[in-house]
Amino acid sequence: MNPRRPDPADDLLLAALAGLTPAEAPPPERALALRERLLAAAARPRTVVLRANEGEWAPFVPGIRIKTLRRDEQDGTQTSLWRIEPGAQVPPHPHTREEECLVLEGSVIHDGIEYFPGDFLLAPPGERHQPFLAPRGALLMIRSELIPDPSRLAGHDGP
Repeated sequence: MNPRRPDPADDLLLAALAGLTPAEAPPPERALALRERLLAAAARPRTVVLRANEGEWAPFVPGIRIKTLRRDEQDGTQTSLWRIEPGAQVPPHPHTREEECLVLEGSVIHDGIEYFPGDFLLAPPGERHQPFLAPRGALLMIRSELIPDPSRLAGHDGP
């Protein structure tokens, strides 16, 4: 919109809004109820969208980058994408909470079984994962406890 040239849609919008204005003010209790409904609607959570080209991929361990989609500090969980390069592996690690893993691309091998796109794995709290291997690379969506310092993972001395 050019500030020097009025937009014809502005006139239509003003006319429509003028038709919504009541001839007289509503009683105070009705005005208060309407105000409370409007404020409640404005305070409701909205859908959060993170586009594929948004967010950052952070290095985690060699050959693995993580893109955090959602982090819930109060609940102690997060949802993230894990890009595993061909030949890289997720080191053995314990779980203090449940972990959900959905294979989106490629494949991973865990405990000698290969998992493909669409396969879903659920690790219960207390389980210790053996290494996840990705001979051809993989993209995983993982919902888990907040990701620990990489040095906590067995067999890794840090980034």
